[in-house]
Amino acid sequence: MRMLFSNLIASILFCVGVQPTLQGQNKIFGLVTAQDHKPIEAASLLLLRLQDSLLVKATISKSTGDFNLDNINPGSYMLRVSATGFDDYYNTPIVINNEKNFDVGELLLTKMSSDLAAVTLVTRKPMFEQKVDRMVINVKASITSAGTTALEVLEKSPGVMVNRQNNSIALNGKNGVVVMINGKMSRMPMDAVVQMLNGMNSANIEKIELITTPPANFDAEGNAGFINIVLVANPNKGFNGSYTVSMGYGNGFSPSAAINFNYRNKKCNLFGDYSFTRANPEQNWTFFNRLLNQSVLTENASLTDRHTTKTDHIARLGIDFQVSPKTIIGILVGGYNSRWEMIANNALSILKNNLPDTSVRIVNTELNLWKHMMGNINFSHAIKEGESITADIDYLYYIDNNPNNYLNKYFSNTGGKLGEEYTRSTKVTPFSIWVGKLDYIKKLSKKVNAEAGLKMAISKFSNDVAVESLQQPNWIQDPDLTARYKLKENIGAAYAAFSIATSAKLNLKVGLRYEYTNSNLGSEKQQNIVDRQYGRFFPSIFMSQKIDDKNSINLSYSKRITRPTFKDMAPFVIFVDPYTFFSGNSALQPAFSNIYKADYLFKSFVFSVSYTKEDESIAAFQPKTYKGNKQIFAAENLDNIKTLNFTFSLPFKITTWWNMQNNLQANWQQLNAEYSKGKFSFEQKNYSFNSSQNFVLPHNYNIELSGFYQSKSLFGAGVINAFGIVNFGVQKKFGGSHKLRAGVDNIFDSGRFIVVTNIPSQDFYSSMNLAFVFRTYKLTYTHDFGNKVLKEKRNHGTASNEEQGRIK
Repeated sequence: MRMLFSNLIASILFCVGVQPTLQGQNKIFGLVTAQDHKPIEAASLLLLRLQDSLLVKATISKSTGDFNLDNINPGSYMLRVSATGFDDYYNTPIVINNEKNFDVGELLLTKMSSDLAAVTLVTRKPMFEQKVDRMVINVKASITSAGTTALEVLEKSPGVMVNRQNNSIALNGKNGVVVMINGKMSRMPMDAVVQMLNGMNSANIEKIELITTPPANFDAEGNAGFINIVLVANPNKGFNGSYTVSMGYGNGFSPSAAINFNYRNKKCNLFGDYSFTRANPEQNWTFFNRLLNQSVLTENASLTDRHTTKTDHIARLGIDFQVSPKTIIGILVGGYNSRWEMIANNALSILKNNLPDTSVRIVNTELNLWKHMMGNINFSHAIKEGESITADIDYLYYIDNNPNNYLNKYFSNTGGKLGEEYTRSTKVTPFSIWVGKLDYIKKLSKKVNAEAGLKMAISKFSNDVAVESLQQPNWIQDPDLTARYKLKENIGAAYAAFSIATSAKLNLKVGLRYEYTNSNLGSEKQQNIVDRQYGRFFPSIFMSQKIDDKNSINLSYSKRITRPTFKDMAPFVIFVDPYTFFSGNSALQPAFSNIYKADYLFKSFVFSVSYTKEDESIAAFQPKTYKGNKQIFAAENLDNIKTLNFTFSLPFKITTWWNMQNNLQANWQQLNAEYSKGKFSFEQKNYSFNSSQNFVLPHNYNIELSGFYQSKSLFGAGVINAFGIVNFGVQKKFGGSHKLRAGVDNIFDSGRFIVVTNIPSQDFYSSMNLAFVFRTYKLTYTHDFGNKVLKEKRNHGTASNEEQGRIK
């Protein structure tokens, strides 16, 4: 890490003074004229990437109407031309292959009608965009997302289910989600990922991509696909950036602030961002379970009143340096500090055979402190036209400190005090991970592109867990719940993929990935608790058939793996009360999925259907009995889960000032599992609906109304009750670079997380009633500063894209 920081400082100092000219491979040129063929000077030309309309390069026309766009990489693009007094012009798609010079010819602009000449048209990206292989949530374009966190944005997203109790994220009814930041997988425990997202200010997020059909160059991890959070990347030349401050109130104050900056010249790009969030929510939770053991029916009902404080600091600093016209070296460092504190008052009532037995009053304090540092060095080299190589080396370090203290007071059924006990638990969990990655891309012919790569991840993890009770005057350890665990895991991977344009309308992509895993988990008391070595092939096939300009079809198949997370494998204990607690499970096995998907696209409408069968599916925090009258929540392998998903993306432009985006999902799931009294199976049908209404009003005002509804759905062997949330926001732009946003999240104060597990054949019933999201009023101010001259932007992930999601 010290060397990374030294290299970063040296590059920054060198960056400021040296500015050689960039050289490229391909050039697009042409002429902009009016209908009478007279040249148009200072017309704005934007070259957009065809697949997602991302700005690649921009220029303006000369006095002669001529223009040039240099240094264009092979790919598919479209050109947008605009000039004062003329209608915007979009040319037909431009496909750059081996042409050094691409002449688009004369671009004729049509004069705007006189009644529209004085009207300023404002275009905004929709909050949700459904593409062939992913759903895009344009966070920066959303008014109701201002002043929120990345986790709160995800909770509003179509098909996403966030469970804050067990810190899990599900997509389209499947829990095997992998989270990436800028295409870089966050290889950390999922509870750390959830905490990080809950502390990441939305002001530093450009968009979130829900990728359901990842290709072979992605890791095979995750049956549900990937959630890629794309941070703000400023393509402007010179020094520029933005800052945001926000204050919210909803069951406690929630201030936040964020800043991002960018300095770019011809040779260097220096960038960074920082965000701060703080929240003080009050939480009221209830738990209930009913257990039948040896003809004794025991019912435990508990209520917890939680006073929490959460403070997060997240920062990034990076530099890209143009060593030569064909070579770029980048350095990125980052980290975060996430501190969560709680004081809780808990009440537990116990009934046996429907008669009051005892009660317990519990005062509980907890600290969960996550710290993280990372460093990345990346290298990109264009060998020749159509051939390039990239390499990354990442080092990641995390540490979690999670002490808990409990004071338990016991009372009889008549209210008399029976006694009290002091209990405490500690958990210190450091992680260190090295990841190396090498990718090679070559254009074999006009119709065939090939890519291949290698990857290696080396992980070390320790989990020091202790549970003690006070027996005056000494603290005595519980030998069943105290141990120091160590895990070492190496994962090697290789892949190859080919993209084939068999015709003008038919494209194929086939890939094969091989991953080999070596895992060993042991403790000071017992070696080789887990000792696994296994290798698997993961094929993927994609086909896209364009029927005509309005209709197209896509088909895909992929095989995926969901490995047990480090935390789930290494045991830990968190008590809710003396009879209810959460724990890990070292017996967990990896799960394997086969995923089939079909899409039909008609204009901007998308209709998708997918089927997934996951064997040995890992369900987080499943309830089971422990020592007769206690309940333990731990991750478990189920026999399999079958999921049939239908997705409908329905955008509508009602008027010139009203845009609507609707997303509807329907799921059928069948769960098959085995409990203590044999096998059981049940089915669940559910649907979710997400809608965003955007209104463009005069005088630079915008209004947004958004919300979602989720019907009953599976949560492992349990069922989550239906819930929904509605949000409202209004925005005012002024001064060209200032925005003031006011909004209300969760207008109707809904969204309680209620899970019921009812298995009559097992004589088992359990329920949780949790609240994490409250009605919140927000006021947010944003200011963009600096130069706004557009320059080409470089997008680059890092080697650990797929690693940072397993530290759950």
